[in-house]
Order: sequence, then structure tokens, then C-alpha cells
Amino acid sequence: MRATLGVLFAVFLVTGLAVAQTTSQTTPSSADESDWVPHGKTLSAPVRAIQAPARAIGKWFKRSTTPTPSNEPESTGVVAFEQLQANSTPLGTVFILNTDVGYAFSSHLTAEAGIPIFFVRSPFSLVTTKDWRWTTWLLGDPYLDVRYSTKFAGANVTSILTGTLPVSNSQRIFTTGRAGVDWFNHVEKSYKGVTPFLNLGAANGTVNRFVMPRPYTMARPYQTLGFMSDFEGGASYKFRHNYAIGISAYALVPGGPQKVYSRLVAPDFAFGGDGNHNRYFDKAFLTEGPSDIARDNGFSGWVELTHLHHMTVQIGYTRSIHYAFDSLTLMLNFDGGFLFKEPND
Repeated sequence: MRATLGVLFAVFLVTGLAVAQTTSQTTPSSADESDWVPHGKTLSAPVRAIQAPARAIGKWFKRSTTPTPSNEPESTGVVAFEQLQANSTPLGTVFILNTDVGYAFSSHLTAEAGIPIFFVRSPFSLVTTKDWRWTTWLLGDPYLDVRYSTKFAGANVTSILTGTLPVSNSQRIFTTGRAGVDWFNHVEKSYKGVTPFLNLGAANGTVNRFVMPRPYTMARPYQTLGFMSDFEGGASYKFRHNYAIGISAYALVPGGPQKVYSRLVAPDFAFGGDGNHNRYFDKAFLTEGPSDIARDNGFSGWVELTHLHHMTVQIGYTRSIHYAFDSLTLMLNFDGGFLFKEPND
């Protein structure tokens, strides 16, 4: 499993370095035949036919890897990203590798679909010679979301409606066995580099979020089923064009009966941890009860690096006051939308 994770990180790093090297090179203003033909010579028809595809590929690669200036409006067309989320706590570690592809109908409206894959390192092992257990390559709930962005009273407003479809029953873990619905809303307004924001959401459980994910939602060690509202308020500060830091406070406020599914205690494991501080997900695979079993609140802080040749890197810290534990999060987001752009003629 360590080799697998190493390969994943290597793919992200190699991709970023390759793009960096390409964009740093000086490219000619045109990719016409003069770039391929020695001075004073004419190529025969067969040779010209062989070199034509190579010239087209070279022209496309040069133009498609040139970053789009950040001040240009978002264009329509195919959007795509590959995102790795990692959440490490004293109770265990959860990784999610998510592939997302969609289409931007305008600068306001975008629809996307994605498939997450889970990797978990749990302290609960069936093998007596090991004190941990790896659960790898398990399919999460595929999702479809519709995102709408606009400006209102000088503020940026984004609303995302997400629906998930379980691919198996809850005993296969990383799914509640039920369809999920999540409505997430984000409002922000910048003042000289400082951007206060407010997030409001409602769902029928803690649905995974991959568009505008928050540190406290990344690769949670549990999943819930039951009405859930969530609130977050905070601010971020951007400096040196592509660096940002942020802080926030959050609260998960459930309503009605709840089910809590652990991502650390597997269905085939009869005994979990001690479950102290209301950490039911550390005690058993499934816990059913009143709304309080799914309640949580705390605060987060993060550092983010953007515009890194189509890559965004975020490192975060979250303190759960209700559950009394800390978590470190890592997000690597590779924006692959440029791969689907047509080269300009």
C-alpha cells in the first residue's frame, strides 16, 4: 500500500514538474513548416505527410500547457480535476482519490460528476501480529453536482447541489447504502486581500465534498445518515499572488434520528476503540441514536498554494471540540481542464 501511495504522489509531482518545464521554455510564435524544414530545402510529399501529425501535436501541446491569466473570465467547455484528500488523526488515517469531469455551460453554471476511491489505515486489525490494518481501493458513492456562481451586492456567491448514488449496501463500507443529497452555499467578499466568508449547508448526512472542500470535511473518519445542517464562518488572506492562509469556526447541527458509520472500524470487526468524548465512530462500525450522536463543532486553519502549474496544495489543521481530537489534512488538486481545450488557430 505504501508503494501505491508513493506512486500517486509521484504522479502529482511529475505532472507538475513536466508542466513547469514546458511552460518555462521559450516557444515560437507559430508552429508552421519553417520550424521543421532546413533553410533552403523542400521536403517531399511523403515526408510532409509523416511530419504533419507531429507538427499538430507539438502545436497543441505548446498552447494547451500555457497557463490562462487569472484575470480572464471563466470559459465554457469541459472541466476536470483529480483530487487527493488525506486526513490523519490519532485514531487513524483516511485517503480519498477522486476523479471529477464536467462541463461549464457558462461562467455561472457548471455540472460535474465524480467517482471517489478510499484508502484507510485503521488501528483495528484482525491479524494479531499487526497493530494496524489497510483497507484499499474501495469505491465510494459516485456523485453528480450542479454549481451556480454569481455576484450579489459586491459579494461572490456560490451554490452547489450534490446528489450521490450508493454502489453497494452499507456492509461494503464507505457508503450508507442510501442516496445522498447535499446543498452547500458559500458567500465571500474581499477587502484588500482579506476575504471573510460564510458557508451554510443542509444534507441528509455528511456527504463528501470535493468542490470547495473545507478542512473539517476532508476525508472524515466517519459518515452519517440523517438530516444535517452545517455552518462555517471565517476569513482567508492572500499574499504574493499564489499563497493564502485561512481560519474558520464550524458546527455540524443534526436533526432527528441519526446513524453514524465508521470508516475506521470495519463491519467484520467486533471490537473497536473506547469511544470516549462521543467518538462513536471509534467504537463500532454502526451506531444508531438521537441527533446528538452526530453533532460536532470546532475550528480549522490552513495554508494554501495556488497557480502552481494547474496544481493547488492545501495543508490544514482541525480541532474538534466536541470529539476532543486533532486532525491534519492534505489536499492536492490537479486541474485537468486545460487538457480538453482546443488549441487556438
